[in-house]
Amino acid sequence: MKNYPCQDCGRPRLAGRKFPRLCLRCRQRRHYHPAECPGCHDVRPLAWPGPDGQVTCADCAGAPSIFACKHCGREDHPYSYRQCARYWLTEYLTGILTDPATGTINADLRPLYDLLITGRQPRATIRWLIKPGSIAPDVLQRFATGELPISHDTFRHHLPQGRRYDYIRTLLTSTGVLPPAPIGIERIVAWLGPLIADQPPHHADIINRYAHWHLLRRLRRHAERVTLTATLINNARANILLATRLADWTTSHDATLTDLSQSQLELFLTDQPVAPRTAAPFVRWLNATDTNPGLQLAIRDRTEPAISMSDDHRWNSVDRLLHDHNINHYSRVAGLFMLLFSWPLNEILRMTHDQIDEHPGGRVLVTLDTIPVELPPGLSQLAAEQKTSHGLATYTADGTNWLFPGRNPGTHMATEQVRHELVSHGIHPRQSRSAALFALASQIPAPVLADITGITPNAAIRWAALAARDWSGYIANR
Repeated sequence: MKNYPCQDCGRPRLAGRKFPRLCLRCRQRRHYHPAECPGCHDVRPLAWPGPDGQVTCADCAGAPSIFACKHCGREDHPYSYRQCARYWLTEYLTGILTDPATGTINADLRPLYDLLITGRQPRATIRWLIKPGSIAPDVLQRFATGELPISHDTFRHHLPQGRRYDYIRTLLTSTGVLPPAPIGIERIVAWLGPLIADQPPHHADIINRYAHWHLLRRLRRHAERVTLTATLINNARANILLATRLADWTTSHDATLTDLSQSQLELFLTDQPVAPRTAAPFVRWLNATDTNPGLQLAIRDRTEPAISMSDDHRWNSVDRLLHDHNINHYSRVAGLFMLLFSWPLNEILRMTHDQIDEHPGGRVLVTLDTIPVELPPGLSQLAAEQKTSHGLATYTADGTNWLFPGRNPGTHMATEQVRHELVSHGIHPRQSRSAALFALASQIPAPVLADITGITPNAAIRWAALAARDWSGYIANR
């Protein structure tokens, strides 16, 4: 066979006379980087020279596609020679999820199978399954064969604790295979036992009551309201660790948590690198529950609102988020909601599609608290596009309606993810929100400010006072 040169790079290749004449490297490059065909305007791999010199897809050239999967005929998601990633994934999952008793995919795991094979990034799913050290194939196969029961108790008591196992559990929960469960709270419970095992019984009892009846109880309320965040869980862990440090210190000074004196508490705060505000929650709990009513920590008086960002800086940040396409789309939308309307970032990321209302003529209304707000033209387009965005989600779980879908199926995006990106671009959420509140307080009455931003009426009045605007006659004038 004649040695023809590659039509892209010119390197020699063994080939027949048919086009396209591509070496393996150029063939893979065109397959992995599809483009819009000038003939049919579909996004496909282009390699066939057209009569006008433009490169077209196989259909426009009237030729069989060299990029099509030999099994399903699809050209997208290439994985190996003449085989697409979605077909390979389907075959692999069928192998590990098949119940040997029936010869078919385990009926209980069918929703998980459907979720994984329809993910928008099948190559990422393949990497997760076959990467060195992956525990997913073994765990899923043991579920499919019946070696392990498919339940939360299996994850709690029969499998190791860790993020990799939590992710599989999240997948099973998001598909309805398992009922919802507060995994983050359960991990604190499992971590708490060994943490206090070496404490004297009277100290272990106090820390256990503080953790279960105060901290974990509050976390469960957040979980019921779908407001539980990683920050709240980490704060609970920090509070428990502070309690154990104080217990260790009292033991080393021949005292107990119940008879610890105020002077000893102050000595602890002096000796240890602990800020009073960090110790305050535990000390207040000891006082409120009469475990040690003699302890007190001075509570800092409520400070008036403060502004540390100029209005010019705020508007420069708005302009950047509107036009800088190097910033992730979801961070641009969330940052603009915060900079323009002073909405908290954690509340923004819990928004659903129902809160974005599109109207004819390009009008877009958004509701965070009670009053719908019409978005300006640039932001209205970004918000409408966000409704069709996948965010960080690889899989789309049924029954979820998050405007900012997170990495784990069925969850919204983590606040820390967006905060980190905004800060890396010089946009600090706390300063930005304060600047936005100050600007809004000078433009609209305090009652309306409270309804739009979700802050309390008293907070709205304080911001109006800071902005030197007297809205006391607003209701009468209205």
